[in-house]
Amino acid sequence: MENILINSIKTSLIDREIESSDRYQHKLISNREEKIISLLRRELEECEEFIISVAFITMSGVTMILEQLRELDKRGVKGKILTGDYLNFTQPKALKKLLEFKNIELKILSTEKFHAKGYFFKKGNIWSMMIGSSNLTQTALTTNFEWNLMINSLESGRIIKDTLENFYEVFNGLENLTIEKIIEYENVYEFNREYRERRKEKELKEEKIKPNMMQIQALENLRVLRKYEKRGLLISATGTGKTYLSAFDVQNCNPKRVLFIAHRKTILEKAKETFEKILKEREIIIYNNDENREADIVFAMIQTLGKEENFRKFPRDYFDYIVIDEVHHSGAKTYQNLINYFIPKFLLGMTATPERGDNFDIYKLFDNNIAYEIRLYDALKESLLCPFHYFGVSDIEINGEIISEKTHINKLVVSERVEHILEKSRFYGYSGDKLHGLIFVSRVEEAIILSEKFKERGVRCEALKGDDSDEKREKTIKKLEDGEIEYIITVDIFNEGVDIPCINQVILLRPTQSSIVYIQQLGRGLRKYKDKEYLVILDFIGNYEKNFLIPIAISQNNSFDKDYMKRFLVNGTNIIPGESSIIFEEIVKERIFDNINKNNFSTKKNIEKDFIFLEKQLGRIPMLSDFFERNMIDPSVILKYKKTYDEVLRILKPKLELEPLNQKENNYLTFLSSFFTPAKRVHEMLILKEALINKDVNIEIIEKILENEYSLKNQKESVENGVKHLLKEIFVSLSTAKEFYPILERYGDKIVLAKDFFESYSKNRYFKDLIDDLIKYNLAYSGKNYKQVGEKSILKYKEYSKQEAFWYLNLDFNNGYQVSGYTVFEEARKVILFITVDNDLDMTQYDNVFYDRRKFVWFSKNKRCLKRDGKLTAEGKIAENYYTLEAFLKRKTGENFYYIGEIETVLEGKDTINYKGNSVVEYLLLLKDEIENDLYQYVVKNSSSK
Repeated sequence: MENILINSIKTSLIDREIESSDRYQHKLISNREEKIISLLRRELEECEEFIISVAFITMSGVTMILEQLRELDKRGVKGKILTGDYLNFTQPKALKKLLEFKNIELKILSTEKFHAKGYFFKKGNIWSMMIGSSNLTQTALTTNFEWNLMINSLESGRIIKDTLENFYEVFNGLENLTIEKIIEYENVYEFNREYRERRKEKELKEEKIKPNMMQIQALENLRVLRKYEKRGLLISATGTGKTYLSAFDVQNCNPKRVLFIAHRKTILEKAKETFEKILKEREIIIYNNDENREADIVFAMIQTLGKEENFRKFPRDYFDYIVIDEVHHSGAKTYQNLINYFIPKFLLGMTATPERGDNFDIYKLFDNNIAYEIRLYDALKESLLCPFHYFGVSDIEINGEIISEKTHINKLVVSERVEHILEKSRFYGYSGDKLHGLIFVSRVEEAIILSEKFKERGVRCEALKGDDSDEKREKTIKKLEDGEIEYIITVDIFNEGVDIPCINQVILLRPTQSSIVYIQQLGRGLRKYKDKEYLVILDFIGNYEKNFLIPIAISQNNSFDKDYMKRFLVNGTNIIPGESSIIFEEIVKERIFDNINKNNFSTKKNIEKDFIFLEKQLGRIPMLSDFFERNMIDPSVILKYKKTYDEVLRILKPKLELEPLNQKENNYLTFLSSFFTPAKRVHEMLILKEALINKDVNIEIIEKILENEYSLKNQKESVENGVKHLLKEIFVSLSTAKEFYPILERYGDKIVLAKDFFESYSKNRYFKDLIDDLIKYNLAYSGKNYKQVGEKSILKYKEYSKQEAFWYLNLDFNNGYQVSGYTVFEEARKVILFITVDNDLDMTQYDNVFYDRRKFVWFSKNKRCLKRDGKLTAEGKIAENYYTLEAFLKRKTGENFYYIGEIETVLEGKDTINYKGNSVVEYLLLLKDEIENDLYQYVVKNSSSK
């Protein structure tokens, strides 16, 4: 270990080119490449002792590490936390929460201005310490520009000894914090908070309401659109200020008369309040059917003005500007009648969810004019919404049965489950002083019974049903806002059309059937509110068939890319933008992993859903690149349904008159679609693109393009390898490749496009469109997901099939699908290892064990030994470090492999007998670089690692 640390110090302080363990190098830790909270969680999960010494602690900061603190408490791992009361910034609520953990010693320094920030984690005889600028607060651990230095040291090292001595000198001189002392501090804190809040309210009153950055861009788009078009659609996530945006646009274009339509009274009233703040000089009224006085701006319920006897009271051109809120409902007859009657100069439709299940073409209604689009991901990135902390927690087992869609209502409301829900609710908490919670359940009966059971336990709540009157809804919402009740329990009635900004906890007790509905329900708590720093989301996840929709919904990535979904489960915090965080319990991860692996997303139903939506959005037949560009189901998933997109189109649009493809055109298209798609490097598609332009291939020119446009250097070998693939000089004996014609042809030193290919590309417009689309998609896919720099044309920690492993390492191999555990390339002096880590040892041949992220045990094939007849075998040469070893790793049979890089050295190789009685060689291998943590967590953590 000493040598590892010394080499890491050399890399960190002497020369960055010196090779050493990435794990132990000094590092600058900020929120740039990775959120600090992600690293903090990892260190807490792996430590045997921890110390946190920070000036400020807030409940938001504590909430983000609650899951780790709970696990540490269960394991009996001791921790010490020191904070201060400087400026009365540390929150008493956070201190009270920390006091709940029996394994934590908590102290507060009051006698001096304490401003130190340090996090210390012990594992064995190593201390990792992060010292710098980050307090234990939400912003410091996610988005602030922070600088922290991470240093690793043996416990005998001077830096760690001096730092810990300094810490203990202060810490040991203080008394443990008690609830009485926290209450005493709380009185001072509250006095200062009230003063700060009065100041803030005064500033807000004086501040002029102005559009935010995204609204500014949307307003400019609307200004341009209104010059040429009469209709526009605004797609804006719930809580991002679309009503304010419409008011700003009305202010900008200054129409004589405006009509604003909504379908809920509460929406209408709040929208009117918004317009009154922006358009103070205009006369604004709410229309009802017993009055028809003139006004500048009329707000009306669709249920009222949608009646023919009411809207016909107005001339058709009476309103210059019409706004329709929640416009996805506009397929209904009342909306259609009103829209078809009025002839405004401009019609603006607003919605958060244009993807409706009723097949109504909302895009066609607005002439495919999307004025602006802001989804949840962008809204979080721009801090337009309240950050959330999501906890995917396991629902309980009742008599050995995990909660599922089929669970009987009686089991959904048993006391054991009620206690489980309330315990989790109390533990994970909420932002602010009062709980304002919203609970979504599966059935009306469940809502009613749960409400009764909650009340029996002293929890103030109400159940709301779909057939409850608007008056009852509004009264119940008012009770929640005023703190008279803590929860509203409902089924689906709050998916849209309700605005309750105070909601600070959302509990999901239902299976996920639709990612749209899921986001609608989650979004109920995302509006910003004066005392709400964050939203807590508790998702109780049972054995639900579609729980794989959870990562799709939260990440807003609709590609159905299995690798992306798995990585999101492991570290969604780092993927989701802004101050939000995401964590799933291990048992929940396993349930969702299994569902992701076993589900086939390449179905007609799945593809057709996105196809229909895109067709409406674009106003034309979508191509593969459209799906990719608009974050729909990935083309690679589509092409697992049928071999070519031509086949897909003929199934989805049987009445569409498509040009026929001859046998050779279909052959070329299938070859490119199956062997080259999705492209995990740019080389082959770039070669094809340039060949289509120039009719021949110049390797030097391709090299220059790769260097100048893609920052890839020394690519001659990879370019030549790519050319061989298109020439079909590689994989010639591979059975799946035999049927295909080469795309390129070689004539002496000259390489040109195949004559038939070029002729079809030149004459058949449909074939040309399909080929251009494949090139466009593949270049975009590799650029986004497999972007390489430097010299290698294969990326560490990315997913590859066995065939692709050889392909992208530029190794000529003709039987990529039938490879077993490893393949030796004698001429290149390389061995490619394919390692499967599987929890079920009865299903595997060998017991591959990972000691850490670099060192692991690996076994040869059966009936192998180091020497035979006194000579080294290939296995013996591996033990002697004769070959370069390239390693690929996967979790289970049926998944693809992840490239984990070169083996730095074979530490040991010995003949042995495995547990099945076969003679094998057992190796101890050391990777050149540590496996990326997210990948390690997914592939290895739940295996037989030591």
